[in-house]
Amino acid sequence: MSNTLTAIFSFWIFWIMTCDAGPSSARCKLKKYSHKAIQMDLNGLRCWDDVKIMSCWGYCLSYEISHWQFPYKESHHPVCVHGERKHASLKLRHCDPGVEPGTEVYHYVEAASCKCQVCSSEDTSCEWLPPDSTIVDGLIREQLLEDME
Repeated sequence: MSNTLTAIFSFWIFWIMTCDAGPSSARCKLKKYSHKAIQMDLNGLRCWDDVKIMSCWGYCLSYEISHWQFPYKESHHPVCVHGERKHASLKLRHCDPGVEPGTEVYHYVEAASCKCQVCSSEDTSCEWLPPDSTIVDGLIREQLLEDME
């Protein structure tokens, strides 16, 4: 019986690891994110633009295994994070008249690659979602709509 359960479990793991959830799979990957960038000079004059920044979006596979010692389980819950980052800059296209030179140059950091790893608060916000949160549903819906375009 144990070998049968192992075979079934192995099949499901293989299926999960190799099969996509259709054409709109949201596995951990690079995705362009639209960001409203605003910079202000010392006189309160501004430059602004919509900036497309590469970021990491999607899900990572996680699991829990029961264990006889407290807390009675071994948990592995990775999140989608930047693997490598790169520095970039661009010129903001819209500026108030008389803005100080240099205000239009916008510096930022974006993802060069993505990976699944257990969250580390050294470089990532490791906040847990409330039980009734719909943010995950919103992200999945956004991904589906984007893939339809």
